[in-house]
Amino acid sequence: MKNTLKIYLFILLIPFHSCITTKAADGKDGQNGKESAQNISSTDMLEKGLKKATLKTSKSSDCPYILTVDETKDQLDPINLLDFFENEVPEKVWVKYGNLRMRNRCIEARPVTIIEINKRTD
Repeated sequence: MKNTLKIYLFILLIPFHSCITTKAADGKDGQNGKESAQNISSTDMLEKGLKKATLKTSKSSDCPYILTVDETKDQLDPINLLDFFENEVPEKVWVKYGNLRMRNRCIEARPVTIIEINKRTD
């Protein structure tokens, strides 16, 4: 009887223990992972395969935003940008993208899909 009571008590406490900790992505305590993710240094971002880029609105109605990679000056048309940003699209970002084999939506940029994107603070 005592063993079954201990087992039930253990099973009952597992969900409470798993909800206690709020560790951020870098292992520090915090409210959410977004705070610490924005403070990651540029060398860490480059190691993760992200590139510095700038977003600007396009005059063309076919592609609303143009993503310019700072290093190579490539002009890209991110087709899934609004999946990552709901309200405001930042100007400076860190981005990891994949090339698409589809027809260009606008003349000045080639289409890409965004794999990962973070706001850049510098």
